[in-house]
Amino acid sequence: MASQNDSNDDGPISPDGVTAGRGGADDGDFGLDDLDRLARRAVDSVLHLVRRANALAGGVLIFVVVCAIGGFLLGLAALSGGIRTVWIALGGFFGVVAIASVLTAMLRLRSVKTGADTLVSEVRSLVGGDRESKRTVADTVHSTEGKSNDGIVDLSREFFSMRGAIGDRAGQFRALTSALTAVTSFPGLIAIATLIGFAFAGLGLIFVIALLL
Repeated sequence: MASQNDSNDDGPISPDGVTAGRGGADDGDFGLDDLDRLARRAVDSVLHLVRRANALAGGVLIFVVVCAIGGFLLGLAALSGGIRTVWIALGGFFGVVAIASVLTAMLRLRSVKTGADTLVSEVRSLVGGDRESKRTVADTVHSTEGKSNDGIVDLSREFFSMRGAIGDRAGQFRALTSALTAVTSFPGLIAIATLIGFAFAGLGLIFVIALLL
């Protein structure tokens, strides 16, 4: 009997089971242990994505710093006169934007890792509040668990529904709102940094050719 219970605890969460409660009971009879279990697994899904995103962000930061600084310096060497002044302004601006985008993403992710305990408490409060929130969180967990090979962008999209479940209660769920913002904004920030990095790399190549001619 004990092994059967352990197996049930580790099994996938069914959205219908969450909304229905134990044995078809009303939401008011929904087991506290089940709410705690759902909250922990939701936070585990978030933290798993955070770990993967952190690793990617580190690589992107190195790429962007090398391309932005290298391209900027090559531009200074290859250009002169008024166009050089324009390059200093535009190149400096976009270089700062690229690097700041990655650093912003990384700082947001770090705040999620340091507030893991608070996250469990806030998710527990969210799923215990109403039936729709329980179903939304369960759907999110169900759609992200066991998908470690899926892309970070695809996984991050699954958490938009949880942000919607919070609605205008961001002040009540500060840590959870911050965590969901970190994972859902990550793809956009990384995309901006990567595009700018490739632009600097392309321009740097042009500047190298110009210096060699």
